[in-house]
Amino acid sequence: MKLKYEQLASHLRSGLKPVYIIAGDEILLSQESCDFIRQAARANGFEEREVYHAEGNFDWGQVLEGANAMSLFASRKIMEIRIPSGKAGDSGNKALQEMSERPNPDNLLVIVLPKLDKTIQNQKWFKNMERDGVLITLWPVERHQLPQWISQRMSRLGLSADGDALQILADRADGNLLAAVQEVEKLNMQGVRHVTLAQIEESVADTSRYDVFALSECAFNGETRRALHVLEVLKGEGFNPLQPLAIISNEIRQLCQIKQLMDEGKNADQALQSLAINWPKKQQQFKKAAQRISLQQSFELLKLCEKIDQATKSILQDDPWRLLSLLTLTLSGARNLRLPA
Repeated sequence: MKLKYEQLASHLRSGLKPVYIIAGDEILLSQESCDFIRQAARANGFEEREVYHAEGNFDWGQVLEGANAMSLFASRKIMEIRIPSGKAGDSGNKALQEMSERPNPDNLLVIVLPKLDKTIQNQKWFKNMERDGVLITLWPVERHQLPQWISQRMSRLGLSADGDALQILADRADGNLLAAVQEVEKLNMQGVRHVTLAQIEESVADTSRYDVFALSECAFNGETRRALHVLEVLKGEGFNPLQPLAIISNEIRQLCQIKQLMDEGKNADQALQSLAINWPKKQQQFKKAAQRISLQQSFELLKLCEKIDQATKSILQDDPWRLLSLLTLTLSGARNLRLPA
């Protein structure tokens, strides 16, 4: 059974299937889909939850043990299996195949995958689980769809906004759905009911220098000392390093696109126009960075973002905050990048 993200909440109100496959690279939508399923499961007597992160040399035997184990409290449980690479390997495919053929009625299985490819879809376990359960495929929200998407999220909270205000919110989020939702929630907490362009500009101008957006803004503007101070405060306040990384890596990707267009002969204004980056403040930030950062350097910064992500997930043995400092120093122009091995 296939469902869209928008159909999931309605489906869950009518009852639960034994297995749910959530597939896609939109982190926010994946998290929310899992939350919806957990809430419905708890309402239906699933009191326990086990989470498995199938990465590296993962032992799939423990998943089979969990699937077949009797609960000490005789309660039903959610088994959440996250496969970040989308590749379970031979042992994983065999374990999932066994689970698909002999499901435990006291378990609710949730499989979290990245964007689907034919290799996954051709696995027998995948076909069995899709047949017996639900597949939720998460499609990216395209840049031109983002203002409308933000408007819909706002309406859930009883908010509305002018068209130009929505456009600026979309520009600031730059396709990052989590960032867009954070902005909407911030406005809701401020008691704003109808959002105007003036309110957005004032809000953005008054944004704390210590939020996740400020780090990117300072680094792109070349404000090294302030950017490092923001980074230290974020770390001290207990932020997950993935939060500032999500914002800054997305903008570095855009910087790569800008530099590519400029190398092809377009000037900075034409490149920004091609990418629909229309907010003047954001345009100035990208122009400043484009003067300091070469195309090759922008690609190297993206590689460093990947290493920070790996360090945060313990795939790479390094301090993600140290690597974020290196990223900040390089992006702001304070030093040349030397990628760690």
